[in-house]
Amino acid sequence: MDRGILVTGGAHGIGKQICIDFIQAGDKVCFIDIDEKKSIDFAKEYPNLFYFHGNVAHQLTLKRFVEFAMEKLQRIDVLVNNACRGNKGILSSLSYEEFDYTLSIGLKAPYELSRLCKDELIKNKGRIINIASTRAFQSEPDSEAYASTKGGIVALTHALAISLGPDVLVNCIAPGWINVNEQQEFSREDCAAIPAGKVGTPKDISDMVLFLCQQDFITGETITVDGGMSKRMIYHGDWNWFYKF
Repeated sequence: MDRGILVTGGAHGIGKQICIDFIQAGDKVCFIDIDEKKSIDFAKEYPNLFYFHGNVAHQLTLKRFVEFAMEKLQRIDVLVNNACRGNKGILSSLSYEEFDYTLSIGLKAPYELSRLCKDELIKNKGRIINIASTRAFQSEPDSEAYASTKGGIVALTHALAISLGPDVLVNCIAPGWINVNEQQEFSREDCAAIPAGKVGTPKDISDMVLFLCQQDFITGETITVDGGMSKRMIYHGDWNWFYKF
């Protein structure tokens, strides 16, 4: 298709699969990642794949990334805001600075990249795809930083959709349990907890990214891709579910 694609956190996991699928669709891709070795090794595999080493938590890095991407791609049609990091929360006495750092990676960076790419995306009738998480809607203890970031990007999605529409369509994907380690195996119990019968793969998320980039009547939405896990109702003692203290 020869589109210009920007991806954050593109050297591993979901971000890497997104890069691969866009390349295989005939696009040119520029990604940013903090892991330089993984980025170099990955970029060697594809002639139309370019990497930029940097930390998306830093504003100047984002500006340089977009400038680099324009130099390599000559245009920007799709921005995929994928990068984030896990962190602890209030039970671990997570500091203000650590909390803010997680927000900088997973929420501030998507806003700033959307702002920096705005004119190109409007000109090219582009797409913004944000990667959230089902943790935007449900939590485990001690996960405030990550949950807040993912909840924020859901809200940022519909706000951007209203501001940038109809020229730019903006959507969000909320993955559930995704196996980003190809060597990892899962027990029968793990798989049985998910109505689809399996733990998800990065390809499950990437397929949805490419689908959203092909349609022209979905915007402002957050689409959950979790194999139905968040739809399961659990009561102690029912259907072999037992809570252990």
